[in-house]
Formats: sequence, C-alpha cells, structure tokens
Amino acid sequence: MKKRFFAFILAAAFVFCLGGCDFIDKIPGLDFGSDEPVDEPVFVPEVIEPVDPNWPVTAFGTKIEKAPEKVAAASPALAEYLSDMDLFEKVCAVPDYCSFGGASVLPSIGSVRLPDMEAIKEAAPEYILTFSQYEESMLIELQQMNITVIVIDAPQSLDELREFYRQAALFFKGAVDGISFGEDYVAEYDAAIEALKYAGEQKTAALIRALDYMMITGDTMESELLSAAGIINAAGSYTGYTFPEENWKEFDPAVIFLNSDIHLIDLETSDLYKKKTAVKGDKVYNVDIDALGICSKRSFEIIKDMLATLYPDYTDGTVLEPAYPSMYQK
Repeated sequence: MKKRFFAFILAAAFVFCLGGCDFIDKIPGLDFGSDEPVDEPVFVPEVIEPVDPNWPVTAFGTKIEKAPEKVAAASPALAEYLSDMDLFEKVCAVPDYCSFGGASVLPSIGSVRLPDMEAIKEAAPEYILTFSQYEESMLIELQQMNITVIVIDAPQSLDELREFYRQAALFFKGAVDGISFGEDYVAEYDAAIEALKYAGEQKTAALIRALDYMMITGDTMESELLSAAGIINAAGSYTGYTFPEENWKEFDPAVIFLNSDIHLIDLETSDLYKKKTAVKGDKVYNVDIDALGICSKRSFEIIKDMLATLYPDYTDGTVLEPAYPSMYQK
C-alpha cells in the first residue's frame, strides 16, 4: 500500500514538472518575463496652451471671448469716440453722416432707425456697438447673421464719458492691455480739458440750439465741459435744454453762440432777442453746437474758437466772425 502511494506521488511530481511552466504562467499575479521583446513606454509631455490674460473680458456688460476682428459702430458719436481713441483698426462700418477722419473711407450701414441690412451683411461685423436700440425685427435679422448687438448707454456726463473710454479699451484691447490703454486715454483727455482752461475773468455766453428758448442748460455734458474751459453758461441754472420763459428778462449774455442753421438776422427780427445786448452789439456767432455736445476732441477745437472770441488774450483758437447776414449790414 505504501509502495503504491509513493509511486503515485512520484508520477504526479513528474507530470507537474512537465507542465509546470504552463501552469505557473496561468497563476494570477505571477510574471517571469517573456522571450518576446517588450517596448519601453514613451513619455509624451502634455502640451499646455498658453493662457492669454486679456481674454475673455467683460466690457459694456457683455462677455467677449476673444479679441474682436470686425466691429460696426451704429451711432455717430460712438464712432467719433472710437476714432479719437485710435481704435478704428477693427471698425469695419459706420453710420450715416460720419465724415471725420478714418470714418470717411468706411462703408455706411445706415442708421439705427433706418439700417441698411444689405450693407451690414456685406460688412459682416461680429459686433455692432450702438447708443440706440434696433427694432425687434431688425435684431432678429441681425442675430440670424450671427452678429452680436451691444447697446450702450450714451454718456450724459464727463465721468460717464470717461467710463465709456475705459470700457471701449477693454472691449478692443482685453482685460490687461485694456486697463492701461483706457487709463492712459482718460489721462490724455483730462489733460486736454485742462489745457483749454482760461484763467482770466470769465464772461457769460449762451448756446442756442433752436429758437425760441432751446439752448444748452446746466445739466448737460457740454455745459460741464464749457465750465471746465472757463465759460459761464447763461442757462447754467436750468435743465432740459430749455431756458424758462418766465425768467426771460434775466437772459442777457455778453455773447451768443448759435447753432449753424441759425443766423444773426433771425435774432434781430425776434421780439425775444432783438433787444438783448449781444444782439444789438453783433456779438452773435455760429458754431456747431451739435458737434460740441459730443465732447470729443473735435469739441475742444470748437471751444478754443469760442474762447478766442470771448477773450482777446486767449491765443489757442481763432476769433469767429459774427453770424451775418444782419439786417443792419450795409
């Protein structure tokens, strides 16, 4: 019995030795290598795209994912501000009645009220910046063209204008470059205002937009600019572009500046104006009051001429000619 048992054990050991390698190879977790060559793992470094600190950025309340390439300006004043800032490189279209600087060579897209949709389609802007809202049907059509319309509140004060400049810089230049660009331009703008300032005895002037009582009042951005330059606004105590009829007796400025479509003779034949000191003394001059209201760089040139006309010792501007024809002209 013992001999048989030992014989069985020897036989089993022999079989195990013959198939041992295959058996061991099948034991989970054991690996004694292979005769086949094994490729060493190749290390591939992860490619990390550089992060642009400028984009995305939020400007005018809108998230801008990347630098705009084609932008249309749909409001004349807005286009002029961008031109002043030397940001016209990415502007591909402007509204009607833009003839200043670089705007004169760009295609027109009409106005917000009467947009030229074919011109907009041809210009193919990514964004339209505007101070006025398009009609709903126009907005839908623009959205179908993949155009983002950004409606911006038009500045009503010099501080609001400064903030517009900062936001425009962010929009075109990005989060980092835009901050420095915007602050630099605001500093340049403020320096230009300071350079306008007349330090001598100031005179009172009225700026008439339309007859009879419509003029620049004290609540306007342009009145703020006039005060900073050294001109006392005859309607500075009032609001809403209207001089109160009940206070008309106190209206007697040293000089009257008229919008370009009004003439001295219009005042000389008006019962309201003909007895006023400025009218009797031919101290009435035409200026572009609409352009002045934008408070752009062009406005500074208008104010320089006004200052030179008011103050003989101010030499940075050109003295204006009276707003003839006059009924007394010989």
